[in-house]
Amino acid sequence: MKLIGIFIFGFLILKSTLAQQRKIYLAPDDHTDYMWSADEAGYRKAFLETLDYYIRLNDSTAGESYPYQSKWNCDGSYWVYEYQHNRSLQQFTELIDQIRKGKITVPLNSLPELSGIAPTEAIIRDMYYAGTLERRYGLDLDLVIEMEDQVLPLGLSSLWAGSGAKYSWRGVCDCATKVKGLYSRPNEIYWYKGLDDQKILMKWYSLVVNNLQLGGYAEARDPNRSVLLCKELMNSPKYPYLIAGAFGKGWDDVKTTTAEFLEVAKSGSDKDYQVIVSNETDFFKDFEQTYGSVLPSESVSYGSTEWGNSLASLAAVSSKVKRSVEKLRTAEALYTMVSLKDKNFATGLNEIRERAWISCGLYFDHDWTADGTVVTKDQRADWARKTAGQFGSYVDTLVDMSLTRLGELLSNPDNGKETFFVFNPLGWKRTDYCDYQYNGPSEIKIVDLTTANEVPFQFITRKNVRYVRILATDLPSLGYKIYGIRKRSEPGMSVSAATVYGDIIENSNYRIKLSSQGVITSLIDKSDNNHEYIRSVNGLSANDLGSADNSSFSPLRVENAGPVSVTLSAESLKPLKHISKITLFGFNDRIEIENYIEQNPGSGPVTYAFSFNLDNPEIHNEEAGAILKARQVSDGGHYADSICRLDWIAINHFAEMSDGNRGMILSNRDAILMKTGNSTVARLDPHTPQIKVLAAGQIDAPTLGFIDQDGDSYFENFFALRSDKNGFNPAGAMKFSMEHQNPLVAGRINGRSGASKKTVSMFEVSNPEVLVWALKPSEDGIDSGIIMRVWNMSDDDEDVVISSYSEIISCRLTSHIETDISEIKPESGVLKLKIGHNRIQTYRIFIK
Repeated sequence: MKLIGIFIFGFLILKSTLAQQRKIYLAPDDHTDYMWSADEAGYRKAFLETLDYYIRLNDSTAGESYPYQSKWNCDGSYWVYEYQHNRSLQQFTELIDQIRKGKITVPLNSLPELSGIAPTEAIIRDMYYAGTLERRYGLDLDLVIEMEDQVLPLGLSSLWAGSGAKYSWRGVCDCATKVKGLYSRPNEIYWYKGLDDQKILMKWYSLVVNNLQLGGYAEARDPNRSVLLCKELMNSPKYPYLIAGAFGKGWDDVKTTTAEFLEVAKSGSDKDYQVIVSNETDFFKDFEQTYGSVLPSESVSYGSTEWGNSLASLAAVSSKVKRSVEKLRTAEALYTMVSLKDKNFATGLNEIRERAWISCGLYFDHDWTADGTVVTKDQRADWARKTAGQFGSYVDTLVDMSLTRLGELLSNPDNGKETFFVFNPLGWKRTDYCDYQYNGPSEIKIVDLTTANEVPFQFITRKNVRYVRILATDLPSLGYKIYGIRKRSEPGMSVSAATVYGDIIENSNYRIKLSSQGVITSLIDKSDNNHEYIRSVNGLSANDLGSADNSSFSPLRVENAGPVSVTLSAESLKPLKHISKITLFGFNDRIEIENYIEQNPGSGPVTYAFSFNLDNPEIHNEEAGAILKARQVSDGGHYADSICRLDWIAINHFAEMSDGNRGMILSNRDAILMKTGNSTVARLDPHTPQIKVLAAGQIDAPTLGFIDQDGDSYFENFFALRSDKNGFNPAGAMKFSMEHQNPLVAGRINGRSGASKKTVSMFEVSNPEVLVWALKPSEDGIDSGIIMRVWNMSDDDEDVVISSYSEIISCRLTSHIETDISEIKPESGVLKLKIGHNRIQTYRIFIK
């Protein structure tokens, strides 16, 4: 019946085309190849001069009928950012007026990027400047672009729709690629739908000849030719629509200023065809109104990235960006708590913050191939380092300022003795270790001032800095507890969290065997009938850099042993000079792994293999904005069967492997890509129980990316493992990895002596399937509310209650980029919400 329905629809459309005039939308733009076709100064000049030109041209044609009025399309909000900061207020006001009138279109993204390889929150922050434009100037920006790279991930549709986008178009390069099938796509235009059922109207035509024609990123390079191709398309059986569009003029040119689209629109229009100079959104609105209810949809990942593989060719820097995105969660939760007490806190960082969001997005700009002829690889690498530094510096500064200021605002309740707070940046109660920098005497005890109980602690040294590591129990969600340091007169605790004998480290949960090269050759879960979780696959076990002889190694060494944790360290020169550390705890079932590579690895892929004793497993991974089953559609998964790049896929926070009865969660702090089994470009391997995490590598060498890691010789890769005996649970896996990657933080209390709340929780969320993803003051200041972003990890719609230590007096549903959508009324001072399945939702909350 479905096929019959499609046939009837196509027949009716075909019949109607005989009588109706068809429409062809031609959209001029200039594709931005930032730090490829020109450097920063070159593109700044091009942005300014191009916008100046089209503002004048648009004004000069305002008296023409709509199809023949000039319009211009930016491919990123960074055009507007540069114009705002380098033109007069009057000129900027004229630009905003043109955007408001639909004469100039600006998408939500800063520039065309490789969003599928970026962390979820990085994708959202990239669109924050566009959100500021919406709120400040009353704009409605509903276009978003992911351009030139040959693949498209699944979860982006949800993140885009949640940020207010409605439309997108794609044109690919068909260059520097291993992807096949771009000349015959299954749907030319369709609903790009996420797992949460949010959707974007996507125009992604099959390629015609090359990237200068339909399906490429410069479809209207020759607008006369584009008109002919659109006519052919509308007369073909694969496109039963009366409306077609060809977008993109500039190709790789730095600047495009032309009025030719006006002449082509006039000369190409007749009784059968109306050619329209387009702002792109006019095409989508027309198409949606006419065909939106009958379009097909796609909920599939064509791969996380292709050109984004090259981020691993500058792996140390890319890892720092990933860590900074994660650290932002702690920074902003602290920032929120401080701002509730000091609303002027950190207002001096506003401009730096805006630049940080831009930098967060620009780091993932699509030109990671670094194979341009104008900008050298060295220049491109230096720019990437600078951009990463701009973002990371803001995050580090915000954390440091917030810890210091919170310590000043809290009163010391322990009669002037040294006290410190421990802060939990996550949205659920947790028990975990916390490291507090400490240089005082060793004859001490640590007291939880909430319970007055002494807590386990030990001294540790990390990177030549001394800390006291405590066991902090029942830390409130998004809140703190206060601890006191007191002089000890009696002996302290002597129990050890784990025992080490030879190459074995063991606690109450696990018995682990570690090789001299830091490879886990055995992992026995004592709570699971002593099940062995490691099985060598292709000669590789777990945390395995690659087989090597034992001729050059140091003996295993115990570090930082105490009642909270014990670490076993291995150092080796093979296959690369590296250190691997395994830490077990006395209070939970997390296995922490620290890896440090201390030499330049060259250009070849360097991976940490994790091989598990699981038969016919299923693997789940976190792609941007979605948790996917790492199988192809024909095998019951989420990845495409064709037009795909699957040899390396995103890992983000975690991957999980399960055989239906038991499994293993792999938390990943630093890396961006992984390979499942023996996967190839076109086929995922769903059977081999092995994951290889890419630590560094020039995947598409020798021309794409950076040679020999641009000279870097130090790389960190931290992981955590936990056996999963109850089957895959997305919320559980995400919580585990977030706890690993978002440690508790501590700060000294330097406020006056006096009574103080010894424990505070800013917010609590009732449903364990719903995770707080971000908590921050509004971009417009704490007086404009607290922004809370939550992610329902369940496949079902979930009811949830959100409460605060103070009464919630009002709330608004907002887009992810903080544009208000609708009012939500609290009930008895709390929020009672229903959040859609798999959905990320953002709220603006006001508390009493």
